[in-house]
Order: sequence, then structure tokens, then C-alpha cells
Amino acid sequence: MPVRTSVATWNSIIDLLTPPGASARADLTAVTSTVAMLIAEEYTGETPIVVMPVAGDRVRIYTLHGAAAVEGEEPAALATWPLAEPGWRISLPCGVTDLDEVRSALRPYPHFEVRDVTEGIATASAMPQQGASDRVVIDYAELERS
Repeated sequence: MPVRTSVATWNSIIDLLTPPGASARADLTAVTSTVAMLIAEEYTGETPIVVMPVAGDRVRIYTLHGAAAVEGEEPAALATWPLAEPGWRISLPCGVTDLDEVRSALRPYPHFEVRDVTEGIATASAMPQQGASDRVVIDYAELERS
């Protein structure tokens, strides 16, 4: 018997990523059934859910299954709320047999991308950023500020 259902696991992940009342919770909650299926299929056991906040480090989330889930500990709280600011993205692993169906289900939610578990993770530069360009601009006045 599982220690936590896949839906409860996703709800726990939502609690790790967002503060109560955050606007991101609506998007995260809206995709619960789809992400819960990915967790139940154990795609997230070997390949992480990758959280890409606007600022800060990526967060990789793996889920425990089978005996490891029974012996596992509660996840540690994160130092910050990665999804506190708009513009975040989450990359979800999926098996090739479910890929088209999951992509279709998540199409209305632009914060989510789905990737084949056998492929790598998209980098930030691969995704178009609003106002981004291919050149680096250095603000010297900002560098000189005390």
C-alpha cells in the first residue's frame, strides 16, 4: 500500500514550490490529474520533474516508489519559493507511449513542458524569453553602484 497517493504527492510538491495563496497554485492544481498519472507511472522515479524559476537555481524533484517510498523521509523545505514570481516553467518526464496524450492535456498550460524520459532537459536558452536577445548587454552604471 502506498505511503502517499500520486495526487497527494503532487499536492506535497505544490506545497514545497509555492507559498499559500500564490497565483502559481492555480496552474499547478489545474494539472493535478495529468501530473499524478506521470507520478503513478513512476516516470518521476528515475527522471526528475525540473522546476525552472525566473531567478535562482533549478529544482529537480524525484519521487520514491515501492519499498523506497515506505522507507523514505518527508521532503525538506526549500530555502525559497521557486514559483513565487511569474515566468516560471516546469518540465515533466513522460514515457514515449504517453507523450502525445500528456502534451495534448497540458497544451492549455504554457508553464508546463513534457519531455521524453530518454531525452535531456531543455536549457533556458532553448526556450524563448520575452525581451531576450542573442547578445550580452553590460550596464556599467549598475556595476559602479555601491
